Amino acid sequence: MPSPASTDFAPARRRMLTMLGAGAAAAGFGAFAAATPAGAATPAEDLATTASTSTSTSSYGTTGSVEDELAIHRLLDTYLFAVDTKDKTVFRTLFTDDATLTVMAHPDGSAGIVKSGIEAVVANLDGATAWGYSTHVTANALVRVTGRTATGDSHATAQLVYPATATAPETVVVRGIRYRDEYVKSAGVWKIRKRVFSPLWQYNGTAVQIAYPN
Repeated sequence: MPSPASTDFAPARRRMLTMLGAGAAAAGFGAFAAATPAGAATPAEDLATTASTSTSTSSYGTTGSVEDELAIHRLLDTYLFAVDTKDKTVFRTLFTDDATLTVMAHPDGSAGIVKSGIEAVVANLDGATAWGYSTHVTANALVRVTGRTATGDSHATAQLVYPATATAPETVVVRGIRYRDEYVKSAGVWKIRKRVFSPLWQYNGTAVQIAYPN
């Protein structure tokens, strides 16, 4: 058990340490203030500015919101889903009525076959019947939003399974793709107004049958 003397000293010691700590903190803050140039933001101000900027500015430095960018990325994913499922109903909802789709363009985006208007764009999906199954996967995408319009430049890989013929076995075509896009936001929904599709590289292989257990 501590002696009465040590018990009496404890409150005084705590007061002394508290005063010393407060003095050190004040001195440290004074030194920081002296070292900070006039007009410079404090760490707290920098943090507040960063938080404000992150919610109002696109992650790619443009004027669109993060929500707009996410909506466009979902649009890109939905496009690939509609192609893989050959779903014309979903495919139609992704384009504006005056959309253009250029297919088989050169790697630099030039030339190619242009489909103009929503009906021609949707009809192009008929080409997907050439293969039995497919899997399209987005590799990367750069989206720049400015108000109600945006541009996109994305890459994808496609695995296309072509059925066997009288002269060839079932074949898997693996292809690298680049999409150059223009988007527009109407009634709160982002749609593709222009898309240029460029195949970049490709290789073919013989398909291997899957052995299902039942």
